[in-house]
Amino acid sequence: MYLGDLMEKAESGQFSIFSFLLQESQTTVKAVMEETGFSKATLTKYVTLLNDKASDSGLELNISLEDENLRLSIGAATKGRDIRSLFLENAVKYQILVYLLYHQQFLAHQLAQELMISEATLGRHLASLNQILSEFDLSIQNGRWRGPEHQIRYFYFCLLRKIWSSQEWEDHMQRPERKQEIATLEEICGASLSSGQKLDLILWAHISQQRLRVNACQFQVIEEKMRGYFDNIFYLRLLRKTSSFFAGQHLPLGTEDGEMMIFFSFLLSHRILPLHTMEYILGFGGQLVGLLTQLIQEMKKEELLGDYTEDHVTYELSQLCAQVYLYKGYILQDRYKYQLENRHPYLLMEHDFKETAEEIFHTLPTFQQGTDLDKKIFWEWLQLIEYMAENGGQHMRIGLDLTSGFLVFSRMAAILKRYLEYNRFITIEAYDRTRHYDLLVTNNPIHKKEQIPVYYLKNDLDMEDLAGIRQLLFT
Repeated sequence: MYLGDLMEKAESGQFSIFSFLLQESQTTVKAVMEETGFSKATLTKYVTLLNDKASDSGLELNISLEDENLRLSIGAATKGRDIRSLFLENAVKYQILVYLLYHQQFLAHQLAQELMISEATLGRHLASLNQILSEFDLSIQNGRWRGPEHQIRYFYFCLLRKIWSSQEWEDHMQRPERKQEIATLEEICGASLSSGQKLDLILWAHISQQRLRVNACQFQVIEEKMRGYFDNIFYLRLLRKTSSFFAGQHLPLGTEDGEMMIFFSFLLSHRILPLHTMEYILGFGGQLVGLLTQLIQEMKKEELLGDYTEDHVTYELSQLCAQVYLYKGYILQDRYKYQLENRHPYLLMEHDFKETAEEIFHTLPTFQQGTDLDKKIFWEWLQLIEYMAENGGQHMRIGLDLTSGFLVFSRMAAILKRYLEYNRFITIEAYDRTRHYDLLVTNNPIHKKEQIPVYYLKNDLDMEDLAGIRQLLFT
């Protein structure tokens, strides 16, 4: 499904214009009319409405129309999630979903009154919403969710992750129960989580906390999928710490295993767990390992992998396998997101792996759900293949050779990690003269140039240094 499917007609039209212009900030009126199917009068009206809406909300967003040309301009401080939520705030389908998350059920006449619409209008929106939700094997019946519990939470995670404001995330980050959950998981993993991992964990925990109020959640599907993991040592460690999760709420009798299996499945599939923890879990076998092995075998047949598969590549593949195995459906941001025609392969690529990737997908039925999750998985997998082909799948490793003490080293390593965090294939570690590095960062005045390239720090690690380090890594 598309995020625009939840919007009202006018907002959906405006959002489609915005999404098209987001691909090319400047284009012609004719091109947008052909793309959207709108008349010039409708297009002009929607552009005006969009500009007014952005202005009223204080967002630096504007579409200018001049000489049959359209130009999109967005302020540097304006976030995509703020723009997307702008088009959803008055959408009836979205308001139904939010109401259900925080109230668990509704009576039609009461909800219609609250939304200030007729019961007939509410009924039409519910019928349309159920069509959309069928991709996730979900529906809303008699004012309640119907479907596997892990799918309900996954659906909300896909939705809210695209529209939660920075302030909402910050507020939840400061809550004692969220800090406790992060600390507990870090303790079990024996490693710190990145800021991105913490944010995703916080959102999932918030959704789970709301769903704990629901009686008779359906756990059968996730328990069947995760059969074989009940004895996994990491899962048992997680289970022993149940009281430290779910905001310390007492779980209803008989639901503990179901709740923890849902939580465990989320951790396995959304890049939350550190690499070494994921390796440890997969080392005990299970259905995911079987699917991962199949995928690796097919990739080796096509000579996409060498004899040895790098740890970080296996990690990425395990996340893709876990997503298609555990979940169904996906909410695409717009019709252009994950569209292969819009992708830009690595500049040095001479070969397009699209056909090879499609052939492998066709041999693995699990990867062909027939939902929009297929597009996301295929896109990410193709990017991974291109990455491996470009640099042989080698993990970039940065060595830090500093004459300062441990605290300075830790702080500089943390700054570099934050600065390069978007790239999961970069490791930053203390310099070891016996190891190879893609880049050495040092303030050691007597460092011998055995290793190149080398970046010499003049003083403290500042923005100029960070820019220089990035240039050395990626050029």
